[in-house]
Amino acid sequence: MSAKSVSTSTTGQEQEITDLLETLRVTGKRLEELTFCQVDTVTDRDGRILMLQGTREQLEQSELSKQTAILNALPVNIALLSPDGIILSVNDSWRIFSPPDAMQWGPGQAIGRNYVGICENAVGLGADEAHKAAGGIRSVLAGSETDFSMDYDCGSPAEQLWLRLSVTPLSRSRRKGVVVMYENITASKRDQSKLVLLSERLALATAVARVGVWEWDVASGTLMWDATMFTIYGFPQMEMVSYERWSAAVHPKDLCGVETILKTVIETRTEKTLEFRIVRADGNVKYISAAARAVVNEFGSVQRVIGVNVDITERKSAEQKSHKNEVAMTHLAQHDSLTGLPSQIVLRDRIDQAIKAALRNGTKIAVLFLDLNGFKHINDSLGHAVGDKLLQSTAKRLKESIRAFDTVSRFGGDEFVVLLPEVKHPEGTATAATRILKGFSSLHSAGEHEINIGVSIGISVYPEDGLDNDTLIKNADTAMYQAKAKGGPNYQFFHPDMNVRAVERQFIEQNLRCALERDELTLHYQPKVNLKNRAIVGVEALLRWNHHARGLISPAEFIPVAEDCGLMVPIGMWVLEQACRQGRAWMDAGFPAINMAVNVSGRQFQSDLFENRVMEILARTGIDPKYLELEVTESLLIKSPDFTASLLQNLREKGVKIAIDDFGTGYSSLSYLQRFPIDTLKVDQSFIRQLNTPDGDNIVKAIIQMGQNLGMQIVAEGVETEIEATILASMGCEAVQGYLFSRAVSAADVIVLRQKEFQSGCAFKSFD
Repeated sequence: MSAKSVSTSTTGQEQEITDLLETLRVTGKRLEELTFCQVDTVTDRDGRILMLQGTREQLEQSELSKQTAILNALPVNIALLSPDGIILSVNDSWRIFSPPDAMQWGPGQAIGRNYVGICENAVGLGADEAHKAAGGIRSVLAGSETDFSMDYDCGSPAEQLWLRLSVTPLSRSRRKGVVVMYENITASKRDQSKLVLLSERLALATAVARVGVWEWDVASGTLMWDATMFTIYGFPQMEMVSYERWSAAVHPKDLCGVETILKTVIETRTEKTLEFRIVRADGNVKYISAAARAVVNEFGSVQRVIGVNVDITERKSAEQKSHKNEVAMTHLAQHDSLTGLPSQIVLRDRIDQAIKAALRNGTKIAVLFLDLNGFKHINDSLGHAVGDKLLQSTAKRLKESIRAFDTVSRFGGDEFVVLLPEVKHPEGTATAATRILKGFSSLHSAGEHEINIGVSIGISVYPEDGLDNDTLIKNADTAMYQAKAKGGPNYQFFHPDMNVRAVERQFIEQNLRCALERDELTLHYQPKVNLKNRAIVGVEALLRWNHHARGLISPAEFIPVAEDCGLMVPIGMWVLEQACRQGRAWMDAGFPAINMAVNVSGRQFQSDLFENRVMEILARTGIDPKYLELEVTESLLIKSPDFTASLLQNLREKGVKIAIDDFGTGYSSLSYLQRFPIDTLKVDQSFIRQLNTPDGDNIVKAIIQMGQNLGMQIVAEGVETEIEATILASMGCEAVQGYLFSRAVSAADVIVLRQKEFQSGCAFKSFD
């Protein structure tokens, strides 16, 4: 017999073993004593295992311990009730768990008490739930219900607590009692609440964002839509929508592409996005952005496709308008807005390209500088509208007079430049100039007026008269003044000894140096007017030169000379200080402060001490920096962008406002606007002249919208009619300058205008 078993055999000891087995059956303990508990089972001759009594007890005790350990390890409260509802036993969780005071019927009750009775007799907070629990336990004890469960809130204002009561019979066949289990489901309830809230928020978000959610059953072809989908497509709410019903709403030109995408989604089991159009029942066409995803089952087959639809009609419309506009702005950057001719930048680039070609081919090029004779008189006497039509007619005739590969550009005002590439002989240039002069021999139609105007032409030839575009244009300009001096329509080739302009320049430079000492310089001020209430919101200081012998000299004549010879720096600082002193004087006279705009020249701006001098003048005159606005040109911005941006930012940080003047007049600086701290964008009067025409309105509106999108105030220059003012107001333009309200006037006249404004509430009420 081994240490763990006793085997029977048919040897000589068979009878002895038989007797022993019989003894073991009667008293298992004795064998345990005899074998020192080393034998726990024996087998009879038939192979049946006999378990000793002590071993059975140990196994039963061991199994009970295991069960108890398992029950105590469970994170729930468990109690065993007798058929009468008496608590027979509980696990550790039940013992230590104690609900709030108001819920005395919950877990934590002692063994031996009638738990059903406790629940039935509960009063106060939670009594209804206790009574319901008692009824559920009795129904299971009685066998009328197979089981029972309920969720209830037994929390307090300070703590949220949800429990789940589950009642299960100990035996399905006979009445032996029940197991009562309480599970803390607070976390799952919170998650469920969050899920419900999330679902509600998602539904709200999709409704607000107008995102429609759909699901397509591939087998049946049935579509399930949410409410937003019905709104997007204009279908009757919550009707059954089939695939055929939906596809009929898709724009015929887009249907094939849409179906191809859906087929791809199903075949590749992926997600795809697409855009297409639908035609609603009311005939309106809508643009839809959609996403679709295949949903597969456990076998890998596509059962359904889910997705979303978004109505992007408004976005598409905005994109189309936007495209029509940065197009308008691109054209604006490369063409003169009035005549449609190539801009200066395009002209100079083409001259450079023509020079390179001439250098390779051994040919020449010619540059013709044209100026209309007497245009200023026509413009002043008949008005800008007539002058603009005359310029447009001039552009048309010039294009008709040149070859297809020649270039004609409006250089500024009534000046035009023609490029003739691939010139073999100077005689060919003379022929072209003669053809242009002949084209101006007939009358021009300008509105109701028939106008006869001549043209003076100056010609420079590469390489004799210059090796770059600047020199060629400058020398052609010089030759043009020689032609103008001769009188009548004619042309002149450039000669080095032409000094007409040099003499004039010398006169201006010499006398300009003495102008400050002679007290010949003065400032006039043109009001800036708010379009809504027509109040004066600021003025622009404009320099005037009243020569002691010649009289008034146009700023267009002396300012370029002052720039070239370095006089613009001292003159510019004089203008700035005088303007600030005048602004201070108006405030001292009792008038509220208004913005004072002062033009800044390139040389003045690039002076090393410019920033310091500006701040010194402001301190000396007692003007708050926020009332000073410095006006700079586009050309100034693009010459030294890094230096300019830094200086403007410094001035801006000290409170000085920055305006960009004459916006869009030949320089492509649109991309620079975001780099500079610009407060005000001034729309040049050349664009204002084109208002009340489709192209003109689109260009001005695009400029205004672009400026406003960049956070700038918009000021339109050269406003002369109520129609222009009305159109600008409708486009959102805040303020204007122009003869409609006032020319540039003396400081005393500004006081008169402001007194009128205070007395009557408005300086500008009606106009002739």
